Amino acid sequence: MPIVHHRRPSFLSYPMWLGARVFLKPALSLWPVNKAGLAGLFLIDRIVAVGPKPRGVVREQLVLAGRPAELIMPVGPSRRDSDTAMLYLHGGAFVVCGLGTHRSISARMARACEVPVFSLEYRQLPKAGVGTSVSDAVDAYAELINERGFRRVVVAGDSAGGFLAAKVVEAVVARGLPTPTALIGFSPLLDMDLGTHPDRSSRSDAYLPKSKMARLAPQFDKGPIPLTGVRRIADADLSEFPPTVLVAAEGEMLEPDVIDLVESLDEAGVLAVAHLYAWQVHAFPVLSSRHPETLDAVEVTATFAAQAVREAKTADERASQRAG
Repeated sequence: MPIVHHRRPSFLSYPMWLGARVFLKPALSLWPVNKAGLAGLFLIDRIVAVGPKPRGVVREQLVLAGRPAELIMPVGPSRRDSDTAMLYLHGGAFVVCGLGTHRSISARMARACEVPVFSLEYRQLPKAGVGTSVSDAVDAYAELINERGFRRVVVAGDSAGGFLAAKVVEAVVARGLPTPTALIGFSPLLDMDLGTHPDRSSRSDAYLPKSKMARLAPQFDKGPIPLTGVRRIADADLSEFPPTVLVAAEGEMLEPDVIDLVESLDEAGVLAVAHLYAWQVHAFPVLSSRHPETLDAVEVTATFAAQAVREAKTADERASQRAG
């Protein structure tokens, strides 16, 4: 089965889950979904950005496909392949977070995977809708392949960034670009219309309120670039997907879509696995750097990605030998 359950939570999991349920979920439910309420959320990323910096990496600010980005590379001796990189797309419901809030998870992935990680600050609400966010992500991937010389790119993201990562896979096929080497999602949003589905509930989710997703939904289709292709990732041509590993919390609102996508990928002949963790919160690998489940989630996704990279590199070498 492509579903792996982790049902022995660490002691730290319980207070983290309870704190999110008692304090964060009510706050998110009450936060206004108007222009003023959304506009002020950028301050969260700015505040987090001045906090402690991740260790064991070097960082460089740059521009990727016309958008601010941060390149994070592991320091010290490394076996990393100069032809391989990772594109990381942050979550935040397309309205909040950025390079600062996701610097820690990007650094952990850089160290664990031993590859340079490009973290992208794509356009988002209230200034731009999801179609524009997708366009920024696809353009960033294309630049890594076409202009920066990477032959293999792993695409990763959490929550809303997970949707963007999957849309990159869909879009590059249409553009004739190489498919990403692997897809990694931490509690990925996989259905744009999730908030309006009557068969979905956030009752057991530690902090995501379904009602807030429903109120945000009308703004997702804001321009200037329209959203094209599927709105539900499982409706895409899954045979074109790369090896995929997804992580989610058991009971979170997005869990059913994670299970559905992984099982559908498996049926389509794509290597795919989901790791489901008990007593965790949505996108938990992003929230706590020392949490045992975070360390485990990073390890299992990095191991999966490393295997996908090795197999892709072997396939490239064999193709080169045949051509020679």
